[in-house]
Amino acid sequence: TKDPEKRIKFLARSLTKIAISKGILIRMPCEKCGNTKVDAHHDDYLMPLQIRWLCREHHSEHHANERLNKIRP
Repeated sequence: TKDPEKRIKFLARSLTKIAISKGILIRMPCEKCGNTKVDAHHDDYLMPLQIRWLCREHHSEHHANERLNKIRP
């Protein structure tokens, strides 16, 4: 893609997958509930190896809250 923001996200996700496969990053339990089935969450895509581990429920909740915060002044 030519969209710079999408490109940065793609590269961060790719680097994360590589780091996990090489053992550089180790999946940890969800920081909210301890569930071991987790997603890697990037607060800042420019720091691709700084990950927060969140289960699908808490990952979705986090993004929903971010959307609400953008709407509210």
